Amino acid sequence: SGGEQSPRLFQFRKDGFLVLEQFFTAEECDSMRNQIQRIVAEMEVPPHCRTEFSTKEEEQLQAQGSSDYFLTSGDKIRFFFEKGVLDERGNFLIPKEKSVSKIGHALHAYDPVFKQITHSSKVQELGRKLGLERPVVVQSMYIFKRYGIPPALKDPRDWCLVAVTPHQDATFLHTEPLGRILGFWIALEDATRENGCLWFIPGSHTSGITRRMVRAASGTSTCVEFVGSEPAYDNSQFIPLPISKGGLILIHGEVVHKSELNSSESSRHAFTFHVMEAKDTSWSKENWLQPTPELPFPSLYT
Repeated sequence: SGGEQSPRLFQFRKDGFLVLEQFFTAEECDSMRNQIQRIVAEMEVPPHCRTEFSTKEEEQLQAQGSSDYFLTSGDKIRFFFEKGVLDERGNFLIPKEKSVSKIGHALHAYDPVFKQITHSSKVQELGRKLGLERPVVVQSMYIFKRYGIPPALKDPRDWCLVAVTPHQDATFLHTEPLGRILGFWIALEDATRENGCLWFIPGSHTSGITRRMVRAASGTSTCVEFVGSEPAYDNSQFIPLPISKGGLILIHGEVVHKSELNSSESSRHAFTFHVMEAKDTSWSKENWLQPTPELPFPSLYT
């Protein structure tokens, strides 16, 4: 099947992305959705979400708590909430299964269902067709892409993560040299223009990156900071990539992509993971995400 793959490979190298419809079965998608329901049902609200603010000092402690929770999530399964869904005591203002925006960043390592999908023979075979010699999995995320705005949020600017601004994954996952990061984005439900499918600028993966997110010096109130500038992208250059349930989008680490607000009546669940070609590559010590003794980046090929 090497022959039929080469036009696709050419397309991927040209565009910086590749759509593979029906890569996973409906059953595989449903098994991931069902597993997430179980995980959310057992979810505990993290302590830093429960602080009642009174003093500036406590607010800083809370901010530090959020930072630590995020920065140390690389080797754990952790919950990230939409804004405005919890009161100051950490009680849910809306049903808890509607309150989570994403779950990260080690589902691929610690959850049997997501581990099986990430290391499935079709993913490994795809890695080999792409010529990956020593691919390792660096992180994974389950993204809910909610619709509708909680009552507490009148101002749409408060509504975080409904729209994902244009970005390059290598801004967050930096390697030397560049070009060693690859995203696998799996639609667990149909992704349409209405419910927030991905949009790409074809060919935008060839001019490097302009901005990096790095760990901030310890003791500062924010956990990460951006270095470099964010370019203004021309909106007319983006093309939408609607994809059916079970479809996979391969995403080059430097291709510019975004997703719009989910203006539909339905969610748009996705499971995504990032792979790095580890051969002759160094992972930046300044990345927010770092391998740990408990979880060195696992090999994609098992």
